[in-house]
Amino acid sequence: MKKKTTPTVYDVAALAGVSPSTVSRFLNRTTYVSTEKSSNIEQAIKQLGYKPNINIPEQQKRRSMRIGVLIQHPDSPYTSRILNDMEKVFISHGYSLTIATGHWQRSLETHALEYLSNSKVDGMIIVTGNLSQEQILRYAEQVPVIAVGYQIEAKNVRSISVDNVLGGYIATLHLLQQGHANIAHIKGLSTQPDAHARFEGYKRALNEAGIKVMPKLVKQGDFSSETGYQRTLELIESNVHFSALFAANDQTAYGAIKALKDKGYRVPEDVSVVGFDDLPTSQYFTPSLTTLRQPIEEIGAICAHSLLNLLSGQEYEVRLPPIDLVVRQSTKSLFAVRAQLAFEH
Repeated sequence: MKKKTTPTVYDVAALAGVSPSTVSRFLNRTTYVSTEKSSNIEQAIKQLGYKPNINIPEQQKRRSMRIGVLIQHPDSPYTSRILNDMEKVFISHGYSLTIATGHWQRSLETHALEYLSNSKVDGMIIVTGNLSQEQILRYAEQVPVIAVGYQIEAKNVRSISVDNVLGGYIATLHLLQQGHANIAHIKGLSTQPDAHARFEGYKRALNEAGIKVMPKLVKQGDFSSETGYQRTLELIESNVHFSALFAANDQTAYGAIKALKDKGYRVPEDVSVVGFDDLPTSQYFTPSLTTLRQPIEEIGAICAHSLLNLLSGQEYEVRLPPIDLVVRQSTKSLFAVRAQLAFEH
């Protein structure tokens, strides 16, 4: 009499008409499996009397199908665009998002990560912030982590970041090429690596042009329009001459342009302004904003795909599109302005 063999994943896959990896994903709940395939697999399991291997690690047997996301400001257009495309990918794979906010404060960020960890999420995505590498690595021991704006190389961590030094350099170089030498800069949040990197790019471009960085032309900001407005007023009231301004992000640039207009300055005829991010509103601003375009939508999708691949044990090579200079109406060549004035006189 022939001994009855124990059914395997391959038997279930053959009967259900799917691949063995699809059966594995269905059993482990690592990624979404369509309703039709799930039904076929369930029927095949019942028909064959298949029983999953009891030695599968507990964390792989069952997933919550929730992803934790730590952001800084929920009302930030930058954050909203990242979340939008991130969520599209996760929803298509059957996952939902649990979102916590850090407000750029390390204590709140730590509390937010604790909340996400206690929410039994399957993985975490950290969108910028002030967390230490040690903190991120500690949470990566529990679940896979994607860290945006960090440079961390570890087993269960993937880092995603753009070259902010290059971005700051390109922004300042654009103004230099327009004939500007007295270029002001309103920095981003002092605790944010992106802000420091963009400032480094600003300094590098000036140094290469043989122009000394003037402390009076540099103001500390926090990435907000309100502070951009206040710091620009301070620049104007200090009577230090500047014909151009590089803002650490678009929201800072919006505040700067309003302050300049309120004080009777024309943009770009009197002062040229460059931002950073290329938010959707920047092309509709008056004047439309010259800015550095970050691949914001791509960052959201790449975060999602990277985490899904970490969860399934697959490799995923991160390839972000480069930062691009988008030239609009808020910058103007000093040479063109001088030529126009000469013509008018």
